[in-house]
Amino acid sequence: MILDLISLFVSFLCLAVMLMIIQPLRFNKKINIPFFIIILFVGIQRFQSSMTNLNLADLKSPFETFPFYSLIFIPLFLFFFKESIQERSTSVKDLIHLILPFVLVIIRKLGLLSDLFGKIVFFLYTLSYWMVILLMIIKYYKKILSKYSFSKINFRWLILVFSNVSLILFFLNYLVIYWKLNQSDISLDNFYKGSSVLWAVALLYLVLNPVIIFGKDYLLHQLILKSKLSSPWSYKPLKKVYTKDLILLKKLNESIPELIFGLKLLEQDFDFLIQNKINAKNLSNKLKIPNTHLKFIFKYHCKLSFHEYLNLLKIALSIELITQGYLNERTVDSLSNICHFESRITFYKNFKKFTGLSPTEFS
Repeated sequence: MILDLISLFVSFLCLAVMLMIIQPLRFNKKINIPFFIIILFVGIQRFQSSMTNLNLADLKSPFETFPFYSLIFIPLFLFFFKESIQERSTSVKDLIHLILPFVLVIIRKLGLLSDLFGKIVFFLYTLSYWMVILLMIIKYYKKILSKYSFSKINFRWLILVFSNVSLILFFLNYLVIYWKLNQSDISLDNFYKGSSVLWAVALLYLVLNPVIIFGKDYLLHQLILKSKLSSPWSYKPLKKVYTKDLILLKKLNESIPELIFGLKLLEQDFDFLIQNKINAKNLSNKLKIPNTHLKFIFKYHCKLSFHEYLNLLKIALSIELITQGYLNERTVDSLSNICHFESRITFYKNFKKFTGLSPTEFS
């Protein structure tokens, strides 16, 4: 009974996640379509199983009569991991992976594969995809896990999904090897119940960390929009890299997106901004990078000079304080001081420069 309720809960979680996945479409942002399809089927399967066991409906899964159908869906997991790790959309070329499972299903349906040979083919097919996905995750781990917090969040999510994939592939092989028509529905039912616990953990983690779906830049962009400050950053170099900087470019190239993201986060880290003097040393310490790396980022990827950017951080802090009602009880002079400006005039000029409004007009 409890496991059936968990299965039903997972089906509703899948619905919530699907609604989250399609939200970025409103902003012309690509979505992970393979993941959407996977979650759709996970939700349908758990809903079907729980409704049947709770005597609320009598629904059947096609896998109960022919487990070979599952071969068609296994490449979807590979597509999901490719999009999640490599951050690229599934291409037409990738769809070649779907040809072999369709051929195998047809051949098996026509009885052209013996029972024993069919089991061997099924095992080798699922094992090969499991190994490819595992190698992708290991490569991803070695590349960036130790560096950035977002990578750690994403890695934990990928491990949770991979755990589910491993469980699914193990069960499917068990089902194919020991498949009996009059017992397949019982086996599937027990599998749905047991795997629902793991899916519940994975999906709850996803809901609690929406940055996985929306992307760190997408969520941060929403915060920046609220501050009404335009971003000065460019992931591509704004000018040709000088010869003397090529060695540093080679060293930083793969880290540049994360370094820029770290700086974007800093623009919203108001506790840090209000408690620390805003200068190069404190920025380098906060980002845990050498000052030479910081200078490189500003030289080639920022539309503002370093001095202008420091003023931008101060204005971002002032906007947050104004939003919290700071000027309701305090003066503009007090606001300029707490935001580390040397004078009210300097504060006023920079506020007007970055927002187009005066502090009192903005409030």
